[in-house]
Amino acid sequence: MTDQLTLDLPISFYFESVEPIPIDEIVSSLLGLQKLASKVPLLVGNLCDVEYEIDLDSLKVAKIESGSLLEVLVLTLLFSSAVDRDKCIKWLNETKMGKYAKYGLGGLLLLLLASESITLYDTFKGKGAEGETPSIQANNNVLINIGSEATGASVVELRAAIDGALTGDRKKMVKAALDFVRPASGEGRGGLHAGEEATGVEFSHQAATDAPATPDFRVKDTNVAYTNTRLEIRALDRDKSDSGWRGALPQATGEKRLPLYFADGLDITKAVTLEAVQADVEVVMATDFNRGILIPKSITVTKIY
Repeated sequence: MTDQLTLDLPISFYFESVEPIPIDEIVSSLLGLQKLASKVPLLVGNLCDVEYEIDLDSLKVAKIESGSLLEVLVLTLLFSSAVDRDKCIKWLNETKMGKYAKYGLGGLLLLLLASESITLYDTFKGKGAEGETPSIQANNNVLINIGSEATGASVVELRAAIDGALTGDRKKMVKAALDFVRPASGEGRGGLHAGEEATGVEFSHQAATDAPATPDFRVKDTNVAYTNTRLEIRALDRDKSDSGWRGALPQATGEKRLPLYFADGLDITKAVTLEAVQADVEVVMATDFNRGILIPKSITVTKIY
C-alpha cells in the first residue's frame, strides 16, 4: 500500500475591525472557512498537476486574537503519492518567494475560492434586473491578478483551476464564502486580509458589505436569441399553433426536443409542411448554478425564412 504523506500549509487571516465581532459571526465564519478548505486540495492538485487525488487531512485553529480579529490556522493536505507531494512542495516553495511569503499562499488560495464563489453568484444574480455588483467584481479581478502572479499560472489557467475545484458544490461554497467574509461587513469593520496584518491582499470591506447575507438560488430564466438557425419540426398539431408542437435546434441547443411556440400572427405554413426550416427563435433557458450551465426549456419562433 502506498504510504500516505501529509503537508502542512500555515494560514492566517486578519479582519480589520474597530468594534468587537460577535461570537456567532466568528463561529459561522470559521465553519464557512472549513467548508472552503475542503476545496483547497482540488485547487492545489489542479495547479500542481498531480497524478493522484489530494485530500484534506485537517484544518485546525492555532490561535485567535482579539482587537482586530486575527485567526491563525494550519491546513494539512494528505497525499497518496510521494512524487505528487514532492511536486507540490517544489511548486509551493517557488510560489511563496518574495512578497507573498508574508501572508502565505494557503491563505491566498482560500481567499480566491471565497471571492470566486461570491463573484460567480453575483454574476448569476446579475443576469436579472439588479445587475452585477461593481465592488465584488472589481475585488475579484484584483485577487485573480494577484493569484496569477503568486502561483505562476495565467489568469485563464487560474480561473480554470478554481472553477474545477468548485464544480459540483457551487451552492454550498457560495453559502460558506458568504459566512466566511461576513465579519468584514458593516459599520466599524474593515477588509479581510490574508496574513497577520493589513496586507492589502483582501476581500474588501465594501465587497463584503455589498454581498448578500444569504444566497437565493431560485431558478432564473433568461431568453437567448438565435438568428437564421435550423429548426427541426419533431412533432406538430395542424389544428393549432399554441400547443402540441415540439422542435429541436441542432446547431444551437442540440438534439433535445423542446416545446415549440410561434409568435402571434406568424405564418406557420412552412413549419406545417416541411421537416425543417430556417428561423429566428428565442430560447427560454433555465440557469443551473451548481453546474454553471444554461438548460433550454422552450422555443418561440419569431420569423420563418
